[in-house]
Formats: sequence, C-alpha cells, structure tokens
Amino acid sequence: MILSAMRTCSISGFHTHLPKSSGSVSSRKRFSSTALSLITQTISPFAHPRSSVIVSSLLSPSDIPQKSEEWFALRKDKLTTSTFSTALGFWKGNRRAELWHEKVYDSDARVVEESARFAMNWGVQMESSAIERYKRIMGCEVGTMGFAIHSNEEFHWLGASPDGILDCFGILEVKCPYNKGKTETVLPWKKVPYYYMPQLQGQMEIMDREWVNLYCWTRNGSTVFRVMRDRSYWRIIHDVLREFWWESVIPAREALLLGKEDEEVKKYEPTSTHKRTKLAIAKSLNLAAESKLVCREIADHVEFF
Repeated sequence: MILSAMRTCSISGFHTHLPKSSGSVSSRKRFSSTALSLITQTISPFAHPRSSVIVSSLLSPSDIPQKSEEWFALRKDKLTTSTFSTALGFWKGNRRAELWHEKVYDSDARVVEESARFAMNWGVQMESSAIERYKRIMGCEVGTMGFAIHSNEEFHWLGASPDGILDCFGILEVKCPYNKGKTETVLPWKKVPYYYMPQLQGQMEIMDREWVNLYCWTRNGSTVFRVMRDRSYWRIIHDVLREFWWESVIPAREALLLGKEDEEVKKYEPTSTHKRTKLAIAKSLNLAAESKLVCREIADHVEFF
C-alpha cells in the first residue's frame, strides 16, 4: 500500500509555504497540502518488475527524495515524463528501442553516450543554483516533491519528478544547456525547444496542473517561458505512450518472466518511430511557438514581458 497524491493536487511532499498569488484562478480546485488518498494497489509481476529496494508503505512517493535508492526504484516501474519524447519516437537512431530494453530488462542504468551523460551531469550539478536564481528573479518560493504518480489508478504506470512546485497550480521545470561542454558561451533560449513538450504536458497531466514555467539557466543569463496545458495534445501522445508500455514493454516482460528465449522477447521491440510520431512533433512545434516568454535576464538585467 502506498500513499499517492490526490487528483486535487494534494502533494504531501510540498515542503514550503508559498506566497498568495495576486491573481485569481477561475474554475480550478483549491490547493491542499494535507489531503491524501490511501490507495491500495495489487502488484502484478508483469506490470511491476522486481526492484532492489522496497519502498516503505509509510511514505508517499512525493516524500521520497529525488536521486535516492527508493526514487530510482519507483522510476523503474513507471514510464516517466523525462522519457516521453523517446517513447514517442522523436529521436533518430535506436533510442526508442534502448528505452524499451531498459524497461524490459530492468537495467540498473541507462546506456547513454558520453556526451549525453556529461550534459545530464551538468544539469544535475547546476539545478540547485538555477532554482535559487529563479527564486530571486521571480520573487517567489519553490516547493519540492520527490515523485508524482497519476491519481487515476488506470494511469499508475506513468510518473513524473518535477523540479519544483509553484503556487496557483504551477510547475517549475529547469533546464541548464550544456552546449557540448562550452557552457561559458551558451546563451539562454529565445524560444521553447519543441522536444521538451511531451515532458511538460505529461507533468501537467499526471499532477493535474495548468501551467509550467520552463526556466532556462546559463552562466550568461536566463529565460522563463510559460507553457499552458493542452488536453488535446495529451490525447495524441497518450495513445502512443500506452502502446509503447502495454503492447511492447509489458508483453516482453511477461515473456521474459516465463523464461522465453530472447528472440521471443525481442518480437515486442518497438520500431524507431510510431505512425503518430510526425503528428506529435507537429503539435509540439505549435505549442512551443505559442509558449510565452515571461522573463529574460542578461548580465543581471531583468526584463519582464
């Protein structure tokens, strides 16, 4: 039995008192940091692979510290928003098949290229400093949480690890561009990269929130973009994600657990793209173009729009 955040955005891992927003939010539910629902799950060996760490039933996933053993164990059992663009087939090459292999064979770590690993390490290293900078620029507090699971049990195979929780039903997502190691020359984005849209829209769906502030931090300045929730976009990508999980990952896990040969297991390996990949990319490009620049900071000069 685990504790899971209610669909009313009740998140027990929200460890800060946020300032009241000056604006009103129509037709949205009041945020409550205390209400929790107690959800009993029946664990299937096919839907939930074995993990080296058993998550304590006394902790909500939102209370589990990010990057902890328990956090990594939770992520193994879920398709997480940071991998949505890969599962959708946004990238060339074998990245979709590699993600499938990771989820089927319960890999301890993803096999990534050296350049990608350096970029991820840079993002992790600079995230705390970036969040502090965001707080100073925007004049607000940022709440924290560990891991979010969709409150609808039908979608418990989806998960998210937001960088921050914002007042008035918002999420903070931080990106620190690595620029192939040339971090001293990189400038903050002028527009939202389309390939982050699956992650951002996925976070809003899983956490039932209405917007994300995407914060691009660099050594030379930063930008904040407001990305709004689009439910029609979610309907497009959900079908592809569902097929990836339930028609490729889960049957392959079942075959593996039944002792089938690798050839039988690999029959479920997905193709590099899906028939709806182009549609998802086109919609992502549109939403990225529609996202508003909220703030730009260059050489300590801050400008709001």
